[in-house]
Amino acid sequence: MSGSEPRGRWRVRHGYRRTGRPWTTARDPGPGAAHHIDSTEDAVARKLQALGGAKVVLATVTDAGAMSATVDGLGRRGELVIVGVSPDRLQISGLQLLNGDRKVYAHFSGAALDIQDTLRFAAQTGVRAWTEDVPLEGTAAAVERMTSGKARFRMVVTTGR
Repeated sequence: MSGSEPRGRWRVRHGYRRTGRPWTTARDPGPGAAHHIDSTEDAVARKLQALGGAKVVLATVTDAGAMSATVDGLGRRGELVIVGVSPDRLQISGLQLLNGDRKVYAHFSGAALDIQDTLRFAAQTGVRAWTEDVPLEGTAAAVERMTSGKARFRMVVTTGR
């Protein structure tokens, strides 16, 4: 991955690794985060391994390079769960997966049971969605940002009410 490409930021909380807000600083890891890893400045895999290796990385970013960078940070039997969409290929070798008995899953959410489980998990753990509000008139631009992978958060079209 080139140095000019945007990369995800990762936070650690109670054994879970989750994406952090891009404006979160190393001194302020954000609500509930015990650790902060800024992949634009740090080697994500090395930092995750220093913390004992991730059990699960939930990749909500739209950057294949940022997702790929976490694989070597997974602990033994660690899992990379991809829910963010990127048009680019992941840079992961079979050897990376075999070395730690690691797994990569992709999940296209949207089924009613999945949404129910997700909402229950969010309520129990205090997870809140990070959104980018766009006025109704900007719908075409929002769709373009999503399909090009430039959307940083979930795009929400508002009517101004």
